[in-house]
Amino acid sequence: MARARKKLAALESPESKVYRTVPEAVDRFMEHCSSIDLETRRKYNNTLNRLKEFCDVHNVLYAQELTVEKLDTFRSSRQIAPITATKELQLLRQFCGFCLDRRWMEENSAKKIKMPSVVSANDTEPFTSAEVAAILAACDRIGQQSYERIRARAMVMTLRYTALRIGDVSMLERNRITHDGRRWRVFLRTEKNGKPVFMPIPNELKSALDALPIPKGCGAEPKHYFWNGTSKPRSMKKSADDTLRSVFRASGVKGAHAHRFRHTLATELLENGASFEDVADVLGNTVDIVRKHYAKWSPKRQARIDDLLERVHSAASYAPVKLRRIK
Repeated sequence: MARARKKLAALESPESKVYRTVPEAVDRFMEHCSSIDLETRRKYNNTLNRLKEFCDVHNVLYAQELTVEKLDTFRSSRQIAPITATKELQLLRQFCGFCLDRRWMEENSAKKIKMPSVVSANDTEPFTSAEVAAILAACDRIGQQSYERIRARAMVMTLRYTALRIGDVSMLERNRITHDGRRWRVFLRTEKNGKPVFMPIPNELKSALDALPIPKGCGAEPKHYFWNGTSKPRSMKKSADDTLRSVFRASGVKGAHAHRFRHTLATELLENGASFEDVADVLGNTVDIVRKHYAKWSPKRQARIDDLLERVHSAASYAPVKLRRIK
């Protein structure tokens, strides 16, 4: 009855406002975000589905009823880590901004909520050469069949040389590896900044991919390197996670995880003279993200900056000025 009265009041309102229920607004927002990658879309769905459940329990029918107080109550009900809470608040601000632009809300309530101040900086270190060697060696010590070991090596080498996310590696299509007459390349779909990149890959990575047996349960002409095309993508990603977890555990490398390969390649690119824009294109990130998370792990880059400034300082010559002490 309470919902019926709210809907009736909205229909009879003489004001020129557009009313959308929270589920309707969420569906429209997800349609708007259709271009984002599958993993990010899944995270968005998870948070916004929780928001819809909260609104259903607390009798919040329309998007405009998502006040600061309601959002505070929703966030306090979420038992999540501070870094996750920060990402979730960013999503709520994006969602409320989407509703505000379409006059479904009178203000972006989420913007009035302060970001958590206890979130620590991302201090993930890149792998050393010795650690990468240990991880590759561990690929030959896992599983019970050669198929598992060959697949593990190909996954690790793809992570190492492309800096793709594990979800993208597990779903890597064969037609994304091409030959331009001189070298092999992988086509990277940089969905976050929209720039296509054809990145060269070494012959050893191509050989590791060619050595892969046809995925189990796949036809004679597989479309993907690791996925059989019939199981659910999420199941394939979990399988890849399990494989890499076994490899990292066998390697003995402390704190090893797939995302550190992205840090490793980003650091190496910066050390060899790449700009932040170049690294952002390869990783599919923004320049600000690259500058924030990867620049500090590049001592060679800092050494180049020091050398440049020292040359500028030494080239600057000015007539000596005699300074007089002021009493």
